[in-house]
Amino acid sequence: MMVQPDAAAACFRVKRTQNVDIHARNLASWEQHYEQTSRGNFCGEVRELLDHDLQVFEEVASCATSQRCRPWRGGVWIGLAVPETDGGLRFMGRPSHGLQLMLAGGDEPFDLQVPAGHGLYGMVLEEAQLAHHVQALHQQPWPEHRAGVPRVQAITALQRYRLAGMLREVLRCLQEQPEALNHDASRRTLREALLTVLCDVVVPQTLSEAVSPRQLRRQELVHRVRELVFEHPEQPLSVAELCTRLHVTRRTLQNGFQEALGTSPATYLRTVRLNAVRRALREGDAPATIADTAARWGFWHMGHFSQDYKALFGETPSQTRQQG
Repeated sequence: MMVQPDAAAACFRVKRTQNVDIHARNLASWEQHYEQTSRGNFCGEVRELLDHDLQVFEEVASCATSQRCRPWRGGVWIGLAVPETDGGLRFMGRPSHGLQLMLAGGDEPFDLQVPAGHGLYGMVLEEAQLAHHVQALHQQPWPEHRAGVPRVQAITALQRYRLAGMLREVLRCLQEQPEALNHDASRRTLREALLTVLCDVVVPQTLSEAVSPRQLRRQELVHRVRELVFEHPEQPLSVAELCTRLHVTRRTLQNGFQEALGTSPATYLRTVRLNAVRRALREGDAPATIADTAARWGFWHMGHFSQDYKALFGETPSQTRQQG
């Protein structure tokens, strides 16, 4: 469902998909890449308000995902876990929970590992606009920070109740009555209400960087591994080869993945390659057989490949090709 009012560029949308890659593209103006990391048929939903330089959304998926995300340049993302209970969410490789805000700018991408069935509330707005409101409402300057370094902030249960309740109500009301976006007055009061609640929750003195330099290096190690997988799909890398190419010990590689993703390098490599096969089968551009496609990504034992594929995605490779 998409409602596009005639009066302005504001719109409210609900997008549902059974494809993790489409789900990653369903947030307007974001650069994102997702991998499905838990077993089952994928179902994702995004509810989104977009009004010029203001974006409010809720995103949820039935399966766990490993996400590489970046909003538009000049914008700042404020994220809140759904539900509040701790379920294994990781932000920049560190556990995050419902009583913590996550903040990241659009200059550099950030990483999320989102558990199955969990979601996120999010707001994106121009950082200059947020700084202006913080200064106006609280007479406090928005803090300077290292460029590209995500930040976190602990919040109280009452602060979460106010912010989550506001976001939930905005999305619910617009889903029921999207015509409200046709009018400048309602859009203006909606924006002011959101910014007022947000600025009361985002307290500059309590912001801290989400990762230390050491943890940031471990995140970059994970990204480099993924890049190597896609640079040469015809040469599947072993853990030993990764250690050689990246000039790290097996222990360093293992610890880096456990801290950043909560999984082993070998499991991550297999999951990335299975997701790559799924994309190729869904796109269906090439006349290659399923066995050829799987072999291109390093799966030589078709029995084991089929078992692993069905276990992760909840369907056989042939079912994926038919749907594509």
